[in-house]
Amino acid sequence: MKRGPVDMYIKFNKDNISKLLPEKRPGMIFSNPDLFVIFNDNIRFVIWEEILDKLNKIWLEGKDTWDSNFDFGSHPDDYDRQFDDYKTIELLQFPTITNLDTEEKHAFAFNENNELYISEDFVKDLKSAGCVDVWYDTTAPYGRY
Repeated sequence: MKRGPVDMYIKFNKDNISKLLPEKRPGMIFSNPDLFVIFNDNIRFVIWEEILDKLNKIWLEGKDTWDSNFDFGSHPDDYDRQFDDYKTIELLQFPTITNLDTEEKHAFAFNENNELYISEDFVKDLKSAGCVDVWYDTTAPYGRY
């Protein structure tokens, strides 16, 4: 995969990410999210396995993900909105990079001040994999993630 000179890491915050991956929630008909992100002290990046399977494997090679189960229903017995096919990407396993203008080799990276950045090419690959239903900072659904 050849990378161009404009590739770069961007600071991982809601303003930056939502410009590249706008939040899209279901209207009248429920659809589960492709990506679920919580922006707080403990950032969570939870992705639907179907999207994860379509991503270029270089982004998460050698990285751990955990199984994540969600229940988006309003009642514990609402099985139509229960999903067990999500993965949480553990962000702390990504490296610290002193020069974020270098070639993007990681989906995420930290700068020397421990601030999280995301690869712009990784975001492009998320879109190419079909990631369109994105939820940000919502009340967390029931489940483990």
